[in-house]
Amino acid sequence: MLKIGAVIAAFQILVVSVAWAMPDQFQSFDLIQDKKISLATKSAEKKGLVLVFMSAKCPCSNSHVPELKALAEKYKDFRFVAVHSNSDEDLKSAKSYFQSAQLPFPVLEDSKDLIADELKAYKTPHAFVLGPQGDILYQGGVTSSAIATQADRHYLDEVLEDISQGKKPRLSRGRTLGCVIMRGDKKNVW
Repeated sequence: MLKIGAVIAAFQILVVSVAWAMPDQFQSFDLIQDKKISLATKSAEKKGLVLVFMSAKCPCSNSHVPELKALAEKYKDFRFVAVHSNSDEDLKSAKSYFQSAQLPFPVLEDSKDLIADELKAYKTPHAFVLGPQGDILYQGGVTSSAIATQADRHYLDEVLEDISQGKKPRLSRGRTLGCVIMRGDKKNVW
């Protein structure tokens, strides 16, 4: 099973936006507030980490913003973090978009695609739920539709509900629908 530790190891390459703090956590800057944040991968007070890859210009990603805000409010016992990895979106535009979206959680800039590559994130929005030990409990779409209001299933909500109730998530994977994450001169190979 893929562990978040592998993702953390990839951060050693980044000099500007990420620096090591401890083996089980990393530090970075919130794209919205330009302040340093630390994300522990092992946390007694949280049930897990929800990483959601998002885009500043993808209508599919944008349509899921209200759902993600509601989930962050509903599941306060999880840590939510958005990840911005699209190389075709300039930093200024991305910052402006995410500030206006008023997400209640940080947005990490993944300009070298290290997080996206390690987790094999493919589209936006693409969600990953990691348990307190770093195990990937779920990966896939936030909902069953590219446009959130047209969804008949809410995958991420179902998974977080199961985990909150102490159950094994009913899904470990869900289809990811949305815009492909643009990775500079690299191609998605998965």
